[in-house]
Amino acid sequence: MATKRIELKDSGVFFNEELHQYWLGNKQLSGITGMLQRQLFPDEFEGIPEYRIKSAAEYGTDVHTSIEDFDKNWINDGTREVADYIEICKDHGLVHECSEYTVTDSKNWASNIDKVYRVDDTTFDICDIKTYGTMTAEKLEKARFQLSIYAYLFELQNKKAKVGNLFIMHLRNKLKKDGTFDHISNLISISRIPSEICRELLDCDLRGEQFENPYNIPEEIRNHESEIRELIQTKNEVEERLSTLKSKILLEMEMMDVKLWFTDTMRLTRKLPGIRTSFDLQAFKNDHPDIDFESYMKTSKVAGSLVIAI
Repeated sequence: MATKRIELKDSGVFFNEELHQYWLGNKQLSGITGMLQRQLFPDEFEGIPEYRIKSAAEYGTDVHTSIEDFDKNWINDGTREVADYIEICKDHGLVHECSEYTVTDSKNWASNIDKVYRVDDTTFDICDIKTYGTMTAEKLEKARFQLSIYAYLFELQNKKAKVGNLFIMHLRNKLKKDGTFDHISNLISISRIPSEICRELLDCDLRGEQFENPYNIPEEIRNHESEIRELIQTKNEVEERLSTLKSKILLEMEMMDVKLWFTDTMRLTRKLPGIRTSFDLQAFKNDHPDIDFESYMKTSKVAGSLVIAI
């Protein structure tokens, strides 16, 4: 049976662009970015002059408008940002479904998703366009919460739809004082925060409580992040190089039919090909469901460990 193509549901929310307000009937709903600033990022603009905040906002609005005009009306204003946007979409196979798509829980919250891209009949990727000069760790974390909440509201509003990937599209091409351009064109994949954490964050704000961020990392540990990444990269490179050398040595030993080599500091032993036999416990259990295996099972303690993914 063929999968029915999902068409995205209209939220019924009116967005007052000038005042940046969301209305559902006669009730004003709260936006997500303001909530995130209250709950998790209160110092986001601390120490930044008002004129710089205003200038950055105006530039961001201009870029969003240019890209939206291209997606909706096929109008290319010739800016580098639009050219970069087109290239990113082409390179990553992004199929535009809609822009500034409003999502809501129909009770308290509403917000606009910059870009929705269709993956298939039931799956959609969502994307937020950022025009920052520097994508800091804090800005990435805020975008992660922002997009994860959007994904939660999106699936709440479109019951049978699924959100696939979350992206930041980082676009910038601003003239610097030295006459060169601050040019950025990048698509950043974002890992989704589970919906239950997003719901708890929203509920905490409604109750007037402070949300305890489960992703907070002590500063002393965060300070080691760059070092850890470098060490993991070095480890991967060393292991790859070692694997190449071992393959070369093994090939030489096979060609010479040698099983053992000694040096002053190493012993090189060639293991012959063979067959490994193991007992498939699960298959045996499936074939003999009447046998009680509990008395034959051996348990042992396993030490805790840390897994780091980059």
